[in-house]
Amino acid sequence: MNKINLILIVCCLLIISCNKKESSNENEKPIDELALLDAKIMKEPKDASLYYTRSRVLMEKGNSQEALVDILSAIDLDKKNPNFYVRKADILFSLGETTLAFSALQDGLKYDDKSSEIYLKSAELALYLRDYDKTMFNTDQVLLLDKINPKAYYLRGWALKEKGDTINAVAAYKKAIELNPEYEQPFEELGLLYAIKGDALAIDYLNSTININPKNTNAMYALALFYQEHGMIQKALDTYQNILTISPNNADALHNVGYINLVEKKSYQDAIILFSKAIEADSNYLEAYYNRGVTYQKIGETQKAKDDFNKVIQINPNHKLPTEPATGI
Repeated sequence: MNKINLILIVCCLLIISCNKKESSNENEKPIDELALLDAKIMKEPKDASLYYTRSRVLMEKGNSQEALVDILSAIDLDKKNPNFYVRKADILFSLGETTLAFSALQDGLKYDDKSSEIYLKSAELALYLRDYDKTMFNTDQVLLLDKINPKAYYLRGWALKEKGDTINAVAAYKKAIELNPEYEQPFEELGLLYAIKGDALAIDYLNSTININPKNTNAMYALALFYQEHGMIQKALDTYQNILTISPNNADALHNVGYINLVEKKSYQDAIILFSKAIEADSNYLEAYYNRGVTYQKIGETQKAKDDFNKVIQINPNHKLPTEPATGI
């Protein structure tokens, strides 16, 4: 066999080998993380971290009761790990056991009273329950242990905002951003606060939020609405379109683009199409029915207008029917 033939054979074998590997990779099933953890636990039943990890997987799959069994096993094996108590609190909270969730966190503090993770979780759960004083107390505890914890400042800012102290809320949010310039939530909260005030700083903060997370449609909507309310119509339309690219059935964006077509552009047929799409996305969208009725009136479709106004009254019997269109949401 000459050298050229030998080289050709080797090349063919390499190609076949590569094709087999590619075919094998294509046919491989994704690893079942839960089954893998089951096997590891059978092999190492005294490893608390395995139960902790499996509790997370079970939670993600919606199996809260099984997750609770696992985290209790983890705590039995290692009572001093604060993360275990945080997970236990999360699971109990998801099951509606709020008192037991806080008790779990208090149990964790018995073993580690300097756990910022436990205080942070306590603050977070208290915030969900609108117990703002408890939120403030726990963020204070975190900041005594860790003065540069951005999440503590963020939770503190939210509690202050809900208590009506917007000045200090803004300061807390800004501190969170200073400590973590990629922290999405405080940027968004600042954008919303400035938008309520009608301050153009809202644009900067909401754009920063979107730069961090280009799929944050809540921030996009707030930005589009700010543009709309301040006469920057094309920017509003562009931003609403960005929302609809990500979420084509976003009823609020569809309605507000319809409103702009009705009021600003006088494009009545386009407005009707958009209001109808908003209604398809949300069959009880009162403002969309109302504004479609107004639009039908403008083009002389009185029966269709009457049908839409009747639907408005059906949704809300106390709703008045003036001649002006309802503003964007």
